[in-house]
Amino acid sequence: MKIALVSPYTLPVCRGNSLTVQRLFDGLSGRGHSVRLFNSSHAAPEDLGAFAPDIVHSLHALHPLDWLQRSGAIGACPWVATMTGTDYAAPVPHPVLRKLEKSCALVVFHAEAAESVRERFPVLADRLHVIAQAVQVPKQHVRRESLRQELEIEPDELVVFMAAGLRPVKNIGYALEAFALFKKAHPHAQLLLAGPRLDEEESSRLLAAGARIEGFSYLGEVPHPRVLELLQACDIFLNTSVQEGMPGAVMEAMAAGLAVVATDVAGNRALIANGHTGMLVPLHAPVALADALRNLAASAELRQRLGRAAREVAGSRFGCEAELRAYEKLYADILSRQYPP
Repeated sequence: MKIALVSPYTLPVCRGNSLTVQRLFDGLSGRGHSVRLFNSSHAAPEDLGAFAPDIVHSLHALHPLDWLQRSGAIGACPWVATMTGTDYAAPVPHPVLRKLEKSCALVVFHAEAAESVRERFPVLADRLHVIAQAVQVPKQHVRRESLRQELEIEPDELVVFMAAGLRPVKNIGYALEAFALFKKAHPHAQLLLAGPRLDEEESSRLLAAGARIEGFSYLGEVPHPRVLELLQACDIFLNTSVQEGMPGAVMEAMAAGLAVVATDVAGNRALIANGHTGMLVPLHAPVALADALRNLAASAELRQRLGRAAREVAGSRFGCEAELRAYEKLYADILSRQYPP
């Protein structure tokens, strides 16, 4: 198959979309398909037509839509769109819905997302498919001791890690408030935050608040390979998002065998069984979040048990081969139909 993958972000810009589309590009190319990656923020729309794909798959349903329209692809060749959390959480104007009706398939990452789309946009329900995100399970803690030495972390020092862009949906102020409470019982703990400044007003507010909390460090935008290394050096991974599609950072933390604490929102619930593969906490409940951190800080056995279970689930439920097979089947099923209908 000739497959065009379209995304508003591609590497080296490190976003969730960038990593997802690169994983699909590498995996599908490795399985013998002719695959080309198009960045809808920079590529010329006419380049898509010159490639003459059998099928177009956009990673993000809304952001690349104008680019796809200008390329002439919508209505001219089979089109699959992946709907992320922001796609189905935000209001969708009627003209946009009419364009999405021209898709052959809409992909969401989990059943709760599918139900949300069916309720909000019933006109799209007949083309929904659930295909979970995938994650590569690495060797565990291959550089933990040397990384902690490099970061000047003491062997017995507890480190909480967040990998998130600085923008309101990530709700990082909640994490800072809870960490300040947690620090009263664990004065030597650290909170490391890695991610780009995507909203300047929010970034300035967060970093000003963080500067008042001893033990908080902002690492800036960190290349993805370095994020994977940092996961090996830390003890707890924290996600405090208001909404998520299926967060790749949480999946990578699970694959690394970290204990995860995350807000009880749809995308996180699709990954974490509370008390078994991590801990889910309510939105906007700093005391509850601080208590979860205290419980994990008090018990290395609990951290290890949650981390082992999370790593096992990451490997068994969210493997890359299953994701690639699901997309291949979806593409083949679409191409087996006469198009356009």
